Amino acid sequence: MKQIFFSILLLSLSFSLNAQSFEDAWRYNQDNMTGSARFTAMSGAFSSLGGDLSAVTLNPAGATTFTTNRISGTFSLFYNTANKANYFDQYKHANYTSVDDRFLGIDQFGAVWVFKSDVSDWNKIAFSFNYNKDAEYGNDVKISGINQAGHSATTYFVENANGIPLKDLEIVDNYDSDYQWLGENYDFGAQQAYLAYQTYVINPVDPSDDNNNQYVANALYDKVRHLNKITGAGSKSHYDISIAGTYQNKLQLGFGFTGYSIDYVERNIIEEDNYDATSDLQYLKLQNTLRVEGSGFGIKMGVIYKVSPGFRLSLAYHSPEWLEINEYMKQAIHTEMGNGDVFDIKPDVENAFAPYKIITPSKFIAGGSAVIKKKVVLSVDYTFQNAANLHFKEKNADADSDYFDNLNDEIENTMKAVHKLNAGAEIKLDKLFLRGGGFIASSPYKDNNDLYAYQGYSAGAGYNFGTFSLDFAYMHREGQISKNILTLPDNATVTGSFNKYLIGIRYNF
Repeated sequence: MKQIFFSILLLSLSFSLNAQSFEDAWRYNQDNMTGSARFTAMSGAFSSLGGDLSAVTLNPAGATTFTTNRISGTFSLFYNTANKANYFDQYKHANYTSVDDRFLGIDQFGAVWVFKSDVSDWNKIAFSFNYNKDAEYGNDVKISGINQAGHSATTYFVENANGIPLKDLEIVDNYDSDYQWLGENYDFGAQQAYLAYQTYVINPVDPSDDNNNQYVANALYDKVRHLNKITGAGSKSHYDISIAGTYQNKLQLGFGFTGYSIDYVERNIIEEDNYDATSDLQYLKLQNTLRVEGSGFGIKMGVIYKVSPGFRLSLAYHSPEWLEINEYMKQAIHTEMGNGDVFDIKPDVENAFAPYKIITPSKFIAGGSAVIKKKVVLSVDYTFQNAANLHFKEKNADADSDYFDNLNDEIENTMKAVHKLNAGAEIKLDKLFLRGGGFIASSPYKDNNDLYAYQGYSAGAGYNFGTFSLDFAYMHREGQISKNILTLPDNATVTGSFNKYLIGIRYNF
C-alpha cells in the first residue's frame, strides 16, 4: 500500500469526512458514562463519594475514601446502538450490536494502595492507577431519501475539478500511480477530480483542449436519491495516575495525571441514483475509509470535604485534553452508465493527512452526597464545560494557521456552555446492593437545543462476598446528532440510542 502525506493547507477544501469539524472533534471529547460496574449503575454520580476506581477519574481526591487496598476490573458483555435518520422527512433505521470477540472486553481495570497514619494530621495517603474506556465508537447509521433540494454529489466533484488542466486527469501510468502523483503534486481535491473524470461522473467543457480547466457534471437530474451508510468502530480510553491525602479526617485533596488514546475507523459509503432516463450517468457510489489515531494528556485536581459523617461536598477540575490527531484515508468509486458501461477505481493508496491538535474545553465538576443510616447512598454531580472553548491548532510550523483560526472563530460564534447533571442511588440489603441513576446533558449549540444533547439512565446490583464483590450494570443513553453527505448543505438528523451491559469484580487486600 502506498501512502501520501498532505500538508494541512489541503484540508481547507472543507472535506467533511475528516475530523476537522466541531462535530467530530466533540465526539472525541464526550464519554458514554461508563467505567466500573458500580460507577455505571449509579450513572457516574461519584465525584464526592470516592471509594471506586472510576470515581477517582472524576475526582482524584476520592482515592482516600478507600479503607483498604483494592484491585477492580470491569468487563463489557456487549453493547448495541440503534439509529433513526431523518433526511427530508424520510426515515432510515440502522442497528449495531457488538459482542466482544475475546470473551470479555476490558472497560476498567485499576488498583489503589492506602497508607494510614495515627501520628500526623495527614492521616491517610493513597496512590492509584486506573484504566477506563470512555467511549465506544461502534455504530451504524443509514441515511436515505430523495434530495428535495436537487443537490447532487456530482457538484462536489465538479467543484474539486475546476481549475485542474485536463491533461493532468488523463491516465499516464495506472490508477494507483496517477492518483498518488496528483496527491503529491496537487492536493486531495485533484484526486477527487481524477476519480470522477476516469469514471465519467464529470466531463471537460472543451475535451479537445489539454489545458481545459472547467468541468460539468455528466448527469441530468431533477431530484436525486441518496443512500449514505456510515459504519464506525473503535474507542477512546484513558489511564489515570493519582495521589491523594486526607487531612484530619475531614478534607481530602487529590491530583492526577491522565493519558488518552483514540482509535477510530469510519467507512462512509455514498450512493446516488434517480437521474433522468436520458442521463449518461445512472448510478454513483463513493466509498471513503477514514482511520484516526490520537493520543494526548491532561491533569485533574479535586477536593472533598466531609461536612458531617454522612454528608460530603466536592469540587474537581479537569484541565483541557491536549490531543494530537493523525488521519488516514482510502477511497474507491463505482459508476454505472445508461449504455451499460460500468467503471471501478480502487487506488491502493492511503492518504496521510498532516497531524493536528485538538484542545478540548476544561471541566468543572461539583458534587454532593449523603449516606443515610449506612443503608442508603444518594449522590449528585453537576458538570460545566464551555464548548465554545474547543480549539484546533496546527502541529507543524509550516501549516496553514489561518484555516484553524477561521475554524476556531466559527466554533466560538456558534457554540455555548454545556451543563450536565448526574444522579445516583444505592440501597444496601445486608450483602446485596441495588443501584440506579440518571443523567442529562444540554446541547453545545447556541441555535439548537436538541443537537448533541443527550440523556439516559442506568441500573445495577452487587453482592459482597467478603474480600471480593461482584457487580452488574446496565446503561441506556439516547441523543441526537447531525450528518451531511459529502459537502452538500442538506443535513440529516440522526436520533440514536446506546445500551451497554457490564460485569465487575472488586477485591480488597
